[in-house]
Amino acid sequence: MTKASLVTNDKNNIDLVLSPIKTESVLTEADIHELVENSSYSNLYVANGNIKNAIAELKSVLKPLKENHTGREIKYQILERRDATFAIEIASDSMSASAEITTALGGKHLNAKEILDLAQAANVCKGFSKDQLVKLAERAAKEPAGSIVKGEIAHGKLPIDGKNAYIKHLVASAQDRILRPKERDDGSVDMRDLGDIICVKVGDPLAKKVPHTEGILGYTVTGEILQPAPGEDIEMCVGEGTALSEKNNSILISTLVGLPRIIENGMEVDSVYRLKSVDISTGHVKFEGSVIIDGNVGEGMKVAATGDISIGGFVESATLDAGRDITIGNGIIGKKQDIAVVDIAKASMSVNIKAGGKVYAKYSQYANIICDSLRIEKQMMHNIVKVDKTLWVGNQDKANGKLIAGHVSAGESVSAGIVGATAGSFTVITFSDKMNDYLQRIEEIDVSIKSETDQSNELRSAAIKLKSLPKEKSKPEILTKVVANYKYHIEKMADLAFEKESLDEVLQDYINNVYVEANERVYHGVQVIIGEFQEKSRREYGPSRFSYKARKVQINPLISI
Repeated sequence: MTKASLVTNDKNNIDLVLSPIKTESVLTEADIHELVENSSYSNLYVANGNIKNAIAELKSVLKPLKENHTGREIKYQILERRDATFAIEIASDSMSASAEITTALGGKHLNAKEILDLAQAANVCKGFSKDQLVKLAERAAKEPAGSIVKGEIAHGKLPIDGKNAYIKHLVASAQDRILRPKERDDGSVDMRDLGDIICVKVGDPLAKKVPHTEGILGYTVTGEILQPAPGEDIEMCVGEGTALSEKNNSILISTLVGLPRIIENGMEVDSVYRLKSVDISTGHVKFEGSVIIDGNVGEGMKVAATGDISIGGFVESATLDAGRDITIGNGIIGKKQDIAVVDIAKASMSVNIKAGGKVYAKYSQYANIICDSLRIEKQMMHNIVKVDKTLWVGNQDKANGKLIAGHVSAGESVSAGIVGATAGSFTVITFSDKMNDYLQRIEEIDVSIKSETDQSNELRSAAIKLKSLPKEKSKPEILTKVVANYKYHIEKMADLAFEKESLDEVLQDYINNVYVEANERVYHGVQVIIGEFQEKSRREYGPSRFSYKARKVQINPLISI
């Protein structure tokens, strides 16, 4: 039988050497492959074409020979030592680059430095990780010969956008004093000890403008620099009683002794009137500025201020009127004045509170409250409330308080833990007031459109008559004025029609977005009114939401996400 052997050639590759002997047994390609597999060269690249050529030549050499006669030696290189090969793929956004290594076939493996050099030659120049390069090289060296090994070798860096300028307040506000009383050593809170009054002197720093930043540059793996979006700048708002420091125009200082108040992008300082309490001994209080009362406001007393009113204790059957916020450390205690009135919205309460801003208290009963937004922390009972925006009954993080009976007119939303009472006391919540404002404006527009229509029709008729006059009686100057007036009223009609259409859209959007939420329970007797649509709870519900949908007010389960 023909003898086959594997011999190293001068290129350190492997030749197949055949010594032909004509016998009945014929050497095949499969025999050669088996020889390779059983040799120490099985991890080398196999040139299958040369194996075919060798067997074909062997057959041609054996064909003329007599049995057991030998022919000339046949030699073909069938095994080749090949080094590991490398290909690189750059992501479409150039933010990463991955290597694909075909492991060595008896040749050299790639080390981390060689991978780096090859990547750089392929235009990858930034974002390399030495650790990733080393791990990829080590992994490729351990895989079977001719395997494909992939791995990320470089990663770009997204730019970090700059931070917006902001105002850092250097003093607290009066409301902070009420809402954040002193803690005892055991962690409890003494509401009777609200700490020192927050009062600033002339020259005291109030706020500091922290400038915007430009951000941090990013880059792609190909070296392209990515520009960040710079932060937005703001202008420090110099409120009343404040000025920019001459030494540092980024710092706002007080120009008078008074109460600091946080406003948008700045602060202002009100003159302050401070009292221990308000009762018969002090008389009513009316002050141009802010009023701070450490204790209570007694029955029948009135407190009016153009700024804030901050009260450390209770308000009992009193009247409060503030140009801005009202903060009450404890509760609002009133009583119903007119027992005979059936409609609670028309009832007279002994407590009357009106604020141009927000109102806060721990609890409230039998009070008439008008403000921008209202937060009652624990419980409110039998109140008449009108808020331009929101009513929130609960702590700062969750509406978990109780809203029991009364009449609420809200602008945007009402949120509480429990709405209504087991006794079935009527709780009425309406969003009609704000809707009526929209509807009134739409009605006014309709009246204006009719007026403009009438005037334009009259002018049109007049223009037609003037045009029909004989030439000798024509009045071109008058006709020009009539036509001009006609066009003016037509344009005004178009503007009014557009305004009405816009208001209709705003109104519909408003209806679709107002809601009442009860995070724990709704009792029977809760009536929610949204314009001409209303719904009353006739049983007890779990966590629920009242909202408008499909031309009616619906009560749906409140699903927590």
